Amino acid sequence: MSTTTSQLLSTSLHQQHVDLGGKMVPFAGWSMPVDYGSILNEAKAVREGSGVFDVSHMARFVFRGDDVATKLDHALGGCITDQPVGVARYTMLLQDDAGILDDLLTYRLADDEFMLVVNASNRERDWDLLAERLDGVECSDLTEDGGGILALQGPESLNVLRKLSGDDNFAPAFLGLGEIETDFGTLFFARTGYTGEHGYELFPSAEQIVPLWMSLMSLDVTPVGLGSRDILRLEAALPLYGHEIHENITPFDAGLRFGVRGWKTRDFIGGDALRALPEPDKYLIGFTCEKRIPREGYNVLCDGEIVGTICSGAMSVVLGKPIATAYVPKNVDGDFSIDFRGKPHAATCVDLPFVPHRSRD
Repeated sequence: MSTTTSQLLSTSLHQQHVDLGGKMVPFAGWSMPVDYGSILNEAKAVREGSGVFDVSHMARFVFRGDDVATKLDHALGGCITDQPVGVARYTMLLQDDAGILDDLLTYRLADDEFMLVVNASNRERDWDLLAERLDGVECSDLTEDGGGILALQGPESLNVLRKLSGDDNFAPAFLGLGEIETDFGTLFFARTGYTGEHGYELFPSAEQIVPLWMSLMSLDVTPVGLGSRDILRLEAALPLYGHEIHENITPFDAGLRFGVRGWKTRDFIGGDALRALPEPDKYLIGFTCEKRIPREGYNVLCDGEIVGTICSGAMSVVLGKPIATAYVPKNVDGDFSIDFRGKPHAATCVDLPFVPHRSRD
């Protein structure tokens, strides 16, 4: 998908982002807001209150059919046949050799109907591959239907939805799906997110998306761009495709066994390869630094020897210092440093996640 300005896709909220001073940048073929003035302040707003991201660039696929669960169970890494109706589940799309092609969420809308949300950068490849693997299943790509996804995240997000719906008893379970009644109709939601905070992903129709956004603004929810989203997901040690996960990383390497439920016995693409793999000889670790931010691709050193490369790096709004992730061999032991273009700087190895998860709170 092209990323030239003249050919960029726009979400239905493009004008609202511009009116709020959003810095629009090309991202996975879309014009998206990276921030509205301060990436760090926006990340802080999500950690302390509530923020909303327009993530309508994420691809939305719907699959229907009597045997859709069985076919998805074979096509994806995670077990689908036992996924309850009204529940979301994290899983992955794997190659035959168990390399990760993408990570995604499956939403079971009915016995015979699922929605999948996949990364925008992989939309075309995922669509072609899933259509091939799901032969005979009714497939629909809803990504450009004028609706979208708004991610409402933060400790105040529950109160925001209670005000939006007028329902003081609104309290869905983690990963639960449902509907709330609003002034602009019935709104579908999932209690999911990509920040580590208590939060929701809202799925407005083309007619609902602008009124929903304006209602959230009137409730003093902070608009948040993709820059803050990256800080928040990294603090929570949530993987990003193309960084912590990609075709040369398996779910075992990435510590994502929960995303391939039933891998020991199920018949699915990549399953034979997973069962034949030895225990991984590398693992993902976290680093903190005192001043400079480690960037993707920078070498990680242990006692002066290269042992890995940085996957992701950012300034943590919670810790007030740079953080980063990298894969290193399991047997490495010594003093770590990061090579900043020929100049090593000390780094401290820390447990992941950098910030405790509150998504289940």
